[in-house]
Amino acid sequence: MKYLNLADGNRIPEMGFGCYNAFGDEMVKAVACAIGSGYAYIDSAEKYGNEDEVGKGISEAGAKREDLFLLSKAWPTSFGNLEDALVQTMKKLGTDYLDAYLLHWPGTKADVRLKAWEQMLRLQERGLVRTAGVSNFLPEQIEEIGREFGALPAIDELECHPSYQQREMQNWCRARKIQTIAYTPINRADDLTDEAVLRLSEKYGKTPAQIVLRWHVLHGQIPIPKSAHAARIRENIDLFDFELTPEEMAAVDAMERGLRRGKDPREFPEGC
Repeated sequence: MKYLNLADGNRIPEMGFGCYNAFGDEMVKAVACAIGSGYAYIDSAEKYGNEDEVGKGISEAGAKREDLFLLSKAWPTSFGNLEDALVQTMKKLGTDYLDAYLLHWPGTKADVRLKAWEQMLRLQERGLVRTAGVSNFLPEQIEEIGREFGALPAIDELECHPSYQQREMQNWCRARKIQTIAYTPINRADDLTDEAVLRLSEKYGKTPAQIVLRWHVLHGQIPIPKSAHAARIRENIDLFDFELTPEEMAAVDAMERGLRRGKDPREFPEGC
C-alpha cells in the first residue's frame, strides 16, 4: 500500500479501516483482523462509542505503534474542551498521540468551531496530534479557518461513493492540497449491484466492492470501508493488483445520482 503526502508534511495510507457501528468482541476482532490483513490506518471517532474496543483490537494485533496511522474525531459537544476529549480517546485507543484528529462535524456555530480549531492547533504544537483536520466541512467553513488562522486543515473526511461523488468538493479540496477521505465508500453496498460495477467485477475477477474501492483509490480519495467479517476485511484490501482504464473509471463516474445519505453540514448537529 502506498502512502499519500499531506500538506503539513505528514503521510497517510491510501486506504483505511472504518470503525463505525460495530461493538464489543465483534469490533475487537474486526480491528485485529484488519491490522493483521495489512491495514495500517484505523479510522475511529468519539461519537462511535466503541473506542475501547478499537483500542483492544489494536492491542491484540500486536503491531508497532509507529507502523499504524490512528485517526479519531471529536464531536461538536466536545468542542468546548477538546483536550479532555482527546485525552479520553487516546486512553481508549492505547496511544499517547494521534496521527490525525478531526472536528467531526462543523456544527451550526462558527465561533464554537473556530475556538475548537484554536485548541486543535495548540494540541498539535504539543505533539499530541500530528495532523489537524476536519470532517463534513464545506468550503465556506474551511475558508473561515483559513481567514482566522492563516492555514487550512490538511484533511477533510466526507461522505463519498459512486452515487454521491461530491466532485466539486473533491476538486476544491484537491486545488488546496486538502486530502479527502471517503466514508461510506460503497454506499452500504447499494452501489455494488450497478451494471457497470458488475461488468468490471466479472472482467477482473474481483468483487464489486473491490472495484468501487479501487475507483476511489485511483481518484486519489482515501476509502475507509468497514466490515465485521474477516473474509470481507481481507478482500477489501486486496485491490492493488489491477487497474481501471480511463473508460472504466468514467463508467463508474457515470453512476452519480446525488444520493447523499448523511446530514446537511450547514444544519447538523443542531444546536452545537
